[in-house]
Amino acid sequence: MGRSGGLPPHARLVRVGLVVAAPALLALLFALSTPGALPRPPLAPLFDGRAAAELARTLSTEYPSRVPGTPEAEGAARWYRERISALGLTTEEDVWDADIPDLGRVTLRNVTTVVPGRSDQTIVVIAHRDNGGADQPSEDNAGATAALIELAQGYAPQEIGPAPQPQRTLVFVSTDAGVYGGSGAERFAKTAPYAEGAIAAVVLDGIYGPGRPTLAIAGDEPVTSARALVGTASARIEEQVGRSPLLPGVTTQLSNLAIPFAATEQGRLLANGVPAIAISTDRHHRGTSSDIGATGSVSTKRLAALGAASEELVDSLDASVGAQFRTTDSIYFRDRAVSGWAVRLTLVLLVVPFALGLVDIVARSRRRHLPFRPAVRGIRTRTLILLFGALLVATGALTDVFPRGDALPLPRSSEYVTAPAVSGLGVLAVLFGLVWLVGRRRLVPVGPTSIDERLAGLVAGLVFAGAVAVVIAIMRPYALLFVLPSLYAWLWITPESTAWRRIALFVVGLATPLLGLALLGHQLDLSPFETPLYAIGLVTVGYIPLSTVLLAIGWLAAGAQIGAVAFGRYAPYARGAEPPPPGPIRRALAHSARPRAAQSSAR
Repeated sequence: MGRSGGLPPHARLVRVGLVVAAPALLALLFALSTPGALPRPPLAPLFDGRAAAELARTLSTEYPSRVPGTPEAEGAARWYRERISALGLTTEEDVWDADIPDLGRVTLRNVTTVVPGRSDQTIVVIAHRDNGGADQPSEDNAGATAALIELAQGYAPQEIGPAPQPQRTLVFVSTDAGVYGGSGAERFAKTAPYAEGAIAAVVLDGIYGPGRPTLAIAGDEPVTSARALVGTASARIEEQVGRSPLLPGVTTQLSNLAIPFAATEQGRLLANGVPAIAISTDRHHRGTSSDIGATGSVSTKRLAALGAASEELVDSLDASVGAQFRTTDSIYFRDRAVSGWAVRLTLVLLVVPFALGLVDIVARSRRRHLPFRPAVRGIRTRTLILLFGALLVATGALTDVFPRGDALPLPRSSEYVTAPAVSGLGVLAVLFGLVWLVGRRRLVPVGPTSIDERLAGLVAGLVFAGAVAVVIAIMRPYALLFVLPSLYAWLWITPESTAWRRIALFVVGLATPLLGLALLGHQLDLSPFETPLYAIGLVTVGYIPLSTVLLAIGWLAAGAQIGAVAFGRYAPYARGAEPPPPGPIRRALAHSARPRAAQSSAR
């Protein structure tokens, strides 16, 4: 290869690396299996849909706004206790304070009803009582709260004979702040003694809507609902509704495993080791004439069907003596599931072909004695600029531009997203822009750059991106889904190729992170402008951990340098001067030190 040639990797080395990953791809096929379902209970469900619908209407009428921490929310908790007590069942109330974004420090209440069984193992049924206010009926969970009461009634004392006794102890929990990140479910999972012995938990959320039934299976950690739990819930719902429930798409499941996110309460339970699943309805579905019927009683019909399915699901779980439901990280298709270990192994091994190609490029770069020091300084400067941006985000959280609170998902209707502090965002953007302008002065070309300088910048960016990928493979293998496409696309960028080819490869590398943001926005019905704000809010409340933020900054710094090469805007740091002249920070420090030195010499 001539002195002026680019340094694309040898395609043969990359193909050899793919051979290493081939066994993992084969293991994916062998890891496919049917989730399976527990047997249907012999007795027909007793769930009374009309009675539950009447309870839901009563709760919504008496307490239309049940925002956590308000007198109405306290009244709704009292209403629930009174209804349970009227059945002859006892309740326990857990009261605590929590820091909720949009609400601040508020008092929350979980109300628990325990039906003793023949075993100390527990089956938990959860529904949150709160909503986002009277003007947000889409987040009204009155139907699920009513279903919880109706399910508990099946185990209430009877007028003739003793109350039915289940095999396992049943725990019915009316939680608080379900709309506001699921704080009640988090509290129950971490502090309630019944959570320790729970073999499974069923979360009811939004089962009063006209949409198709759905199952939520994601957790706040890279875990999903147990296979038998998913299979049994699907079977019971299909028997009652006449069609199988929707599961999140494969891309959504993988995205939620890569950067764990769960909007509903099963996420809090799964993250704390409680096998859980949430039954809901698709809010993207508006209903059809066949759904609604002549009387327009779609909500009652759906509540009755899903309530009966929930009762049968609990009965199936209760009868499953010896069954184990463990949190896992399976990926579900229509009627198949693949084990997470096979997916993780495949993703990790897919780093190998890139690594072989990169090693080849680095070896040839060293033989050419490329000027790497200015390229590494460029990476360092870009990283520092991005770290300053992260510091500004933290400052925004302290000044209420971004939310603070417990490390839980933000509500979909968070005011930080729907009504952002535009002036505060503007100030932060201006500050970041000023720092970027100062930092980029040493990174922009002021004259022609040599092919060796551009190659050095490209290789340094690839090495840095590869190092980030290795850390991700160790810490969170699923997150490689967002990184691998960029590694392979950017590996084939060469400074001498046409501009459209370089730009196209760079844009392809950015596709998967943008797809991840789009999937998050779709899950929550957020606009393209609201989705980034929501993601930043997840960072400032601590739901997305700091380690993930630092890895993202590393990847962005590498991408920024590679992008500069792709767009023809790369220049070596400080024009390649060795040693580079002092920057603005070092000059300011030196300037401030001069008066002190003069005073010392005068003494």
